[in-house]
Amino acid sequence: MELTEKKNNIRLLGLLIGIIIGLAFFILPFKSAIIAIGGLTAVTVILLYPEYGIYLMALVVPLVSLKYTLLLFVLTVFSFVIKLIMDKEFKLKKIPFGYSVVFFIIPLIFSAFTSFTKGESLQKLVVYLISFAMLFLIVNLIDSKKKLYYLILAIIIASLLVSFYGLYQYRVGAAVKESWVDKELNPDLRTRVYSTLDNPNILAEYLLMVIPLTFALFWTSKKKINMLFYLLAVGIQFLCLLLTFSRGGWIGIAFAMIIYAIFVDRRLIFLYLVAGIALLIVSPEVVMTRIATIGNTQDTSTAYRFPLWMAAFDMIRDFWITGVGLGPMAFKAIYPQYMRLGIMAVHTHNIYLQMFVETGIFGFIGFFLFIFNNIRCNLITFVKGIDKRAKTIAIAVLSSISGLLLHGLVEYIFFDNKIIVMLWILLSIGMVGFKLEYKRLNIIE
Repeated sequence: MELTEKKNNIRLLGLLIGIIIGLAFFILPFKSAIIAIGGLTAVTVILLYPEYGIYLMALVVPLVSLKYTLLLFVLTVFSFVIKLIMDKEFKLKKIPFGYSVVFFIIPLIFSAFTSFTKGESLQKLVVYLISFAMLFLIVNLIDSKKKLYYLILAIIIASLLVSFYGLYQYRVGAAVKESWVDKELNPDLRTRVYSTLDNPNILAEYLLMVIPLTFALFWTSKKKINMLFYLLAVGIQFLCLLLTFSRGGWIGIAFAMIIYAIFVDRRLIFLYLVAGIALLIVSPEVVMTRIATIGNTQDTSTAYRFPLWMAAFDMIRDFWITGVGLGPMAFKAIYPQYMRLGIMAVHTHNIYLQMFVETGIFGFIGFFLFIFNNIRCNLITFVKGIDKRAKTIAIAVLSSISGLLLHGLVEYIFFDNKIIVMLWILLSIGMVGFKLEYKRLNIIE
């Protein structure tokens, strides 16, 4: 009887879906009907399985405007609340080392409400709060290795779409802004790819976070077809990163992959050296010229940073307790009073100085504490964990964070909101891995 009733319900559901699809194609143009059906399908799936909202957010973050990610976020939160109410066996999970989240959020809120540009700072605060909420959702919804794998796979697929578009830009010769390159020192550099992220350095930051993760899945895959896919993906991502001509990105990924090799397999360092030498041999002159300008103080993009950093220190001296306000607009409003050599800027091109300028001493400490405990999570997973893939993914996250923080010495990595959201997704992957191994080993938080 129950089986017959279930079959009838499935038939009715199929009939209803068929009617909806038919009406969509009858009423709407073909393209609009496809979009409407796809959207309705996504909404239905997310309402039934909120973790799919997480996968979709990871997929679309680098591809579309952040407002669409926000819509997915709201829908996922709604589905999560329904799951919380309906599923009596579902219990909320704590964020590992949650006190560091609190110590970081409070200065961010204070900085936004005391900002010289309160409206813009509150908008930036919303991005941070959404990112922290996503971290909470991911820790609670991604509760198995299979789901964690799907989340990472969504990130890799998105990165391939981003990378392919970047390669297309190089193929057609996308225009380079004058502020992106010193033409005197790099006369042959005509194109720097930026894909969907509007700026080559921002694209480099995104790829910095993704490449170690992709390499970790390649390293731990048992099936040859999977290994081939991930190896090709890494190659495409690396090529796109190379074509950003972001020197900070190049140094960052080199550092990240060395960290990975030190923990996972030190024989990789020899392979890196061989690959690096081969790359130097086959690289065109434009790449060699770009490498040669690393650290060259005559390069305008390098030279202008020094007086900018000196001005930032002056701002810190005057606003070391409260900061000037969250986000680059607050910095931009105050910076002209401290400007040196007539150098205009909207941020400090340094994540550490920028966080101190924006949020003061307490935000600066909160930022370091938050990042430190994320690194700690991954180290605990690696040292005390059992599962090889979980341990390797933990080191991949650690490597990505390390490379990004090194890049942060010359870039304000929180300038772009997509990077903030993506970084919090990356950090949550490390936390989920920690929670899964914690459950297995009963590690004390």
